[in-house]
Amino acid sequence: MSDIDGTIYDLLIVGAGASGMSAAISFQKEWKALGKEHGNVLILEKNERVGKKVLATGNGRCNLSNKEMSPAHFHCRREDFPMTVFSHVSQQDVLTFLSDIGIVTTSEGNKLFPMSKTAASVVDAFRYALDEESVEVVTEAGVESIKKEDDFKVICADGRSYFARKVIVACGGACAPNLGTSGDGYKWLSSFGHKVYAPKPSIVQLETENTVTKALSGLRLDADLTLVADGDVVAGHFGEVLFTDYGLSGPAVLQVSGEVARRIRKDRMRVPMKVCLRLFDEMMLENIHVELFSRRKNFGSRPLDQLLLSILPQKIGTMIVKTALDRPLSMPLLSLTDQDIEKIISTLRNWEFPVLGTKSLAFAQTTIGGANCDEFDPDTMGSKLVPGLYACGEVLDVDGDCGGYNLTWAFASGILAGCSCAFEKAGENSGN
Repeated sequence: MSDIDGTIYDLLIVGAGASGMSAAISFQKEWKALGKEHGNVLILEKNERVGKKVLATGNGRCNLSNKEMSPAHFHCRREDFPMTVFSHVSQQDVLTFLSDIGIVTTSEGNKLFPMSKTAASVVDAFRYALDEESVEVVTEAGVESIKKEDDFKVICADGRSYFARKVIVACGGACAPNLGTSGDGYKWLSSFGHKVYAPKPSIVQLETENTVTKALSGLRLDADLTLVADGDVVAGHFGEVLFTDYGLSGPAVLQVSGEVARRIRKDRMRVPMKVCLRLFDEMMLENIHVELFSRRKNFGSRPLDQLLLSILPQKIGTMIVKTALDRPLSMPLLSLTDQDIEKIISTLRNWEFPVLGTKSLAFAQTTIGGANCDEFDPDTMGSKLVPGLYACGEVLDVDGDCGGYNLTWAFASGILAGCSCAFEKAGENSGN
């Protein structure tokens, strides 16, 4: 197990998250498929249990993947890297792998979930598979450093050390440090000469000018959201938007947040950005337009804050009127001019929120940045600089959109890394 008993593992994996566990199981399955006995595989996990971040995925429901798998959903400075990996381990391969360890999937729209709709069942399936495949797991084993001479020596913070012929770094990125992903892998890969791009938050809440959002904090609505940078639409999504004390959250906001982070340099925006919310489609806006003129005529004595009564939740409707018109809300509807009504319709069509930035990595669901993919082989996940060293999952400079893409990447890259290690191990043995 350690430097005390002299064990040298065939494979040591740092990190028992989605990619690390997939790598370990795939190594053993591939090793058996090659007609070999189980390999000697060890996972070191700094948390007290495996799969801690998986448990938090999808608000505990675990959005495993997505039916829509176009390259546009994955981001990497080396654009072809994710799709090259998926050419070796497809989404169907991932789903077959999950099925083989006992995870049955179901869909909601394009999103794929475990049929149980619970992340705990996914982690349990992985735990049983690790045990069945004779993978040794040591928890509460925070790694301090990784060194290489003839073999790799992995030293833990408490002084324990382990030796291995191959090492896979699968410890995640730098978001959600409370779940164990604190960017340790960047340090180890850097020590071997790998370039690491500074991490940024993605799938994260946006900070905006908050006078309006703070007043509406806790309220939510469905909207067609666009992100505008220097006058150009650069991202968009339809979905739920949540108003908060600091700005905006909700699925539609999380979906475009990565684009905001990529446009920030040294904590400053490269160009001004704003979120624009369209609350109704054009046909509905035409109906509302007619309704507002009718209300001015028929309910002229009512105050302005009742103009959008039953069209929107009261607080939101009042804020729309307040945003569009600079006048006391106690004034009667009869005081509205035609131009006033046009301003309100315009705000319903395009409600603007200047973007100040994103919440920090501590609040993010995934990390932009990481180890430079140019220095890894997308056919194997192996380092081009250090023989026997591999990396997979979020520690690499690959991030996916919200909707199951990051877990798909973790599974696929982990499977490829594990299988590649088994193939290369078999080749080494046959050459002896």
